[in-house]
Amino acid sequence: MTFSAFLGDDDLRKQEAMDAAVAKWQADSGGEEGCVREVWFGDDMRWEQAAESYQTQDLFASRKILIVKNWDKLHVAHQKNLEEVFRSGNPGVAVFITAEKLDGRSALPKALKAAGTLFEFKLPYEDKIPQWLAQRAREKYGRRLNLVDAQLLLDIVGKSLAELDHELEKLDTFLPKGGAIGAVDIQDLVSPTKVVGIFEFQKTMGLRKKADMLPSLRNLLENDFKDAPFVVAQMLFGHFLTLLKIRSMLDQGLREQDITPIIKRPPFIIQKERYFEQAMSRSAETWKKLLTRLARFEIELKQGRYPHRFEVEMAFAGMV
Repeated sequence: MTFSAFLGDDDLRKQEAMDAAVAKWQADSGGEEGCVREVWFGDDMRWEQAAESYQTQDLFASRKILIVKNWDKLHVAHQKNLEEVFRSGNPGVAVFITAEKLDGRSALPKALKAAGTLFEFKLPYEDKIPQWLAQRAREKYGRRLNLVDAQLLLDIVGKSLAELDHELEKLDTFLPKGGAIGAVDIQDLVSPTKVVGIFEFQKTMGLRKKADMLPSLRNLLENDFKDAPFVVAQMLFGHFLTLLKIRSMLDQGLREQDITPIIKRPPFIIQKERYFEQAMSRSAETWKKLLTRLARFEIELKQGRYPHRFEVEMAFAGMV
């Protein structure tokens, strides 16, 4: 029996590993000819149909690949029923499943580990993603991407490696072949709507531009962060923390040219978004109070304490 599982929250590497395993089994068993592929989804599949397919030879092919995505979304009883069917063995069928995790009470994880067919892929910690981006750009696309510009890409796109890789692919497609990826390229080509929304909102809040706050916030809440206003709070917290660091260093007498490399933002972005002007809009003590307020606000958002959007808008408005 060929039965492999690919687990974890890193959907990009999980999918790539499964694709490679599927391709290897197909090549080792005779190539594409005489092989069919079926993809099922645990969210809405009927386990009886998948079981019947496993046990029944296709009319037009001698070999079959069964892929079950989101296995952990399948009812536990149905998982057990399918496990029993798959254990019966069928040399002409290979089963590949993906899930965030498997039920620890099931015998399946132990069996897969013993067979060497259980693979786990966890997202790297956020502070490690710039290194991952630089390595990915170099190894997959043959391009240089320094860590500062990789951090900018992370700030814009978020922590999803699949989305980050999609943006790297876009950059590779539109930029001259073989060249480095820089901050200007990222600013010009990566998710224009999201870039404008995020950076415009951060700059508006930093510069205390009350008239522009609501339009830029609504752009975020109506589009990219419609169902996750707490992410806006997280991003603003990170931005305000950077501004506090800048203000504190300015108060200590450091010069702008000394501060720029410390805060790890591309000089192009620092100048364009007026970081130093934003930092000087409030005292260090005020920035600290705002950070405390934002941290509490994020927790309250996650708890569902602001069910109406106008309440969210009013809370952000109180921080301008």
